[in-house]
Amino acid sequence: MIREEGERLVVEGPITMETAAGLLEVGRTLCGGGKEMSGREIDLSGVTAVDSAALALVLAWMRATQRCGRPLRLAGAPEQLRSLADLYGLGEILPLGEVRA
Repeated sequence: MIREEGERLVVEGPITMETAAGLLEVGRTLCGGGKEMSGREIDLSGVTAVDSAALALVLAWMRATQRCGRPLRLAGAPEQLRSLADLYGLGEILPLGEVRA
């Protein structure tokens, strides 16, 4: 599930092959929407599980915000997502923010 709270998007539940497609379209719309804003933050602290589809999803959201000239920030990224990003050599380019406690 993904919901909008001001300029923040809050993602809850798993981001896996089964859920990524639905999150992709909603996220693209919200991240690249017509609102004037300096950037977008996506709160991942409610994410319960990830697989490689989560990396593809984050990259797609980054492309959507970059096309509009807006930065993307991720907050509360789960350690599992960080591990996958490092495994695939993406840890340096993804805006994963601070480690979730």
